[in-house]
Amino acid sequence: MRKIFHKPFTPHTKFSLILVRGFTRSQACLKLKFMELVFARELFFVLAAGVLGGLAAKYLKLQPIIGYLVAGVIFGNLFPLHGSSIQTFAQIGIILLLFSIGLEMSFSKLGRMLSPALIGASLQIVLGAGLLYILLEILGISGFPALILAAGFSLSSTAVVFKILSDRGELDTIHGELMVGWLLVQDLAVVPMIVILPILASKLSGGAAVVPLLMALGKAVLVVAVTIFLGKIVVPHIVHKIAEVNSRELLLLTSIALALGTAALTSFLGISPALGAFLAGLVISQSQENHAIFAETRPLRDLFVALFFITLGFLIKIPMVLTHWWLILLLVGGVLLIKLVIVWFLSLALGFHGKTAVAVALGLSQAGEFSFVLFSLSQNLGILSPNVVSIGFATSLLTLISTPVLFKAIGPLWRKVKTGTSGSGFLRSLLTGFDRRGGIESAMTNHIIICGFGRVGGWVGKALESMGVNYIVVDYNQSVVSEEKKKGTPVIYGDPGEAEVLEQAGISGAKAIVIAIPDRVAQEEIISLVQTKYPSVKIISRVHYDEDFEKMKLLRVHKIIQPEFEASVAMVKAIMDSMGKSKEEVRERITSLRLSRASK
Repeated sequence: MRKIFHKPFTPHTKFSLILVRGFTRSQACLKLKFMELVFARELFFVLAAGVLGGLAAKYLKLQPIIGYLVAGVIFGNLFPLHGSSIQTFAQIGIILLLFSIGLEMSFSKLGRMLSPALIGASLQIVLGAGLLYILLEILGISGFPALILAAGFSLSSTAVVFKILSDRGELDTIHGELMVGWLLVQDLAVVPMIVILPILASKLSGGAAVVPLLMALGKAVLVVAVTIFLGKIVVPHIVHKIAEVNSRELLLLTSIALALGTAALTSFLGISPALGAFLAGLVISQSQENHAIFAETRPLRDLFVALFFITLGFLIKIPMVLTHWWLILLLVGGVLLIKLVIVWFLSLALGFHGKTAVAVALGLSQAGEFSFVLFSLSQNLGILSPNVVSIGFATSLLTLISTPVLFKAIGPLWRKVKTGTSGSGFLRSLLTGFDRRGGIESAMTNHIIICGFGRVGGWVGKALESMGVNYIVVDYNQSVVSEEKKKGTPVIYGDPGEAEVLEQAGISGAKAIVIAIPDRVAQEEIISLVQTKYPSVKIISRVHYDEDFEKMKLLRVHKIIQPEFEASVAMVKAIMDSMGKSKEEVRERITSLRLSRASK
């Protein structure tokens, strides 16, 4: 036996072993090179899809996210991916996305909309998820998959809505402020959803749900408490010391290390790493260097987020979508209609004007990017099957694509609602927030009507008051109206785009009307109304963009004020003063600048 098992090596056997080892090493090298080749090929297809999708979205004036998703769907069906490396990039994309959202999260952004946004968004998520769950049960999707889909569909897109509001210059409008506050509350609601996902996965595998739920909640509370403690004591100090080195590279490395480190820590504790990244961003947002960190991490974040949405598109299989097209279309219609109705009535119940309610309802009726995050994480945990995930992705994608169209429908829908309820006093009062327009002397003459009493309108009112000029404010923000009434400011609650509201403000005897509302559609409505019925009243209107300036010129507005242009004029004047130019030279240059602007 010993001779059999301990046979000495001969030159022949030694040579054979060398050949075998060499062949094995060659196989390993070839396999490694093949994997590198596959990774490079897949990464190329993903990036190519992103470039083409981004260009198409830019050309069609859509959000890049939509272009990435659509391009991912097309490329994913033409060039299917099989590697796991791209999915790793997608997971990093989720982490950096939530990290950047945490960085941008600021409760000061909620401002005066904190209470209505918190109440409205919370009720909307609960009611929306409940009704959507019932719809999914009716359509044949039940249990935990229906619960996850309903929760995902109840969220709206912060990225898409915020970008559209910014492009339309409506971030400072009433509906813009309410939408931003609503979206921030929805983003915070993702945190408990992410915490509960592993509990659902444990329940599906046959485990008990109560104990894991309590443990997960306990871990989440512990992580949040530790994170807040470190955020108050340690992290700002570290970030400040790194910033003092004055090295952008070190600041970037520190930020990414904090994001991924917190994500790894929460993952080690059995909590989603995405939640850890969100908490890390929330902590850093309290430091004075948060804007610099956001600026440094944004390009990297954008790259990985693009990869994330592109790879999500690769997961949508067109044959499956074609097989279940009727189900997807019913879900798209159900999501849009259910969320629209809920948000509309909640906005009215919270006391907002019907015009604001229509705008917020249409603006928040789509599903959001966190829908994709929840569905993707649920698939990784085994809660959702690939087919259900594809249905969820396709539904969310179609609602996102419809968002620009829905925003354009705000004005026409509001006009139809006003016309349709003109015969009913109760419905009319409901849509206008049961406004009370009394208390203003309609016989007032030679006064100024200020439409919108925000930052711009407020300063105009202060200037007029200091000069002893009579003015009346028209606004449909209830909090502003209530506050100004307490101060004794002559104010009317109502939509300045309605003839009866302007008549109550004494438009026929007014000297001028100042349109300080940043809403472009509302501006055009007021201008059209005044020019048609009261052509002798001078119109002074603010604008934000060059195309709006040109449109106002065509409408023959008496005076057009563009804050950005006025800021540039002030800067030019300051520069010339610092150069020692005479007052005559400064006056001539400013006059020339204004004339060149007017002649465009």
